[in-house]
Amino acid sequence: MANNIFSHIDRLKLGLDAAWLRNEVLANNIANVDTPNFKRSDVRFSKILEESISMKTTREKHINPASSPSTNYSTEVYEDSNTNVRMDGNNVDIEREMNELAKNTIWYNYLTHMVTKEIKLLDLAINGGR
Repeated sequence: MANNIFSHIDRLKLGLDAAWLRNEVLANNIANVDTPNFKRSDVRFSKILEESISMKTTREKHINPASSPSTNYSTEVYEDSNTNVRMDGNNVDIEREMNELAKNTIWYNYLTHMVTKEIKLLDLAINGGR
């Protein structure tokens, strides 16, 4: 039990790291909106977000993500070639980038809230509600 006490926070940390990386990539896209031949980049998350929020089980046969053996997390920055290219060869759409940046900021804030909540629960358990 003691080995798993921080596992939920560790998974949330992986999500925070991935969201921070995505924020940097999106900011780089915005900074290069007028750079000729610049191609936008984005970040792919793998198994970070799906396991960052635990589910409660009420029956023996329910799946418990905390006991899941899958620990293959990866974050990958890739060049997006599926978007329209302008006459100067750049494919950054400033409105899309700002929208994605806003969504990513909301996600990052949610994850920090969840980490804070987990730490408060640990504090409550350690101090016995005092």
